Amino acid sequence: MTRVLVAYASREGQTEKIAKHIAGRLSSRGLEPVIINLKLGQSEADVPRCEAAIVAGSVHRGRHDQELIGFIMRHGPSLRAGPSAFVCVSLSAASHEASDRAAIDELAQSFLYDVAWHPDEIRHVAGAVRDATLSLLERYAVHAVMYQKDIAADPSGETELTNWADVDDFTDGFALRVSPF
Repeated sequence: MTRVLVAYASREGQTEKIAKHIAGRLSSRGLEPVIINLKLGQSEADVPRCEAAIVAGSVHRGRHDQELIGFIMRHGPSLRAGPSAFVCVSLSAASHEASDRAAIDELAQSFLYDVAWHPDEIRHVAGAVRDATLSLLERYAVHAVMYQKDIAADPSGETELTNWADVDDFTDGFALRVSPF
């Protein structure tokens, strides 16, 4: 069975939710996902034994997490050895403005250049806003940006912006490239 690494760094939980969804979808396609939560410092011993890799990370204040950076730099040769993809989770991916989507793509490209990894595919996925995980100041700033960008906030304080059909399409396409049978 083809082993696919699904490594992720998640702050508020949406990137984790996306990574686990991807892993479940890969499993349903007959692949064996190897899931690593980089924030928990889980064992990375299986990384070199994976034939393909999907790495997911979220953007906060224009930056990716240090755990993500370190992981990619430690495992660059393994990540470059087979089919690979980077899933960049951000609120900008939900924007209706092309300039916002171009800016987040430029940020992802710059990040990948800095860590010397050039995955076969970069997929931008909209994240979520969970008011309970934000300080009052952060909540105000995030909601101001959402209002400015015409992104509707759920009154419950749980605004999920992820397009799950798009995540499924990405995962199915990746699965076909890894195991076309």
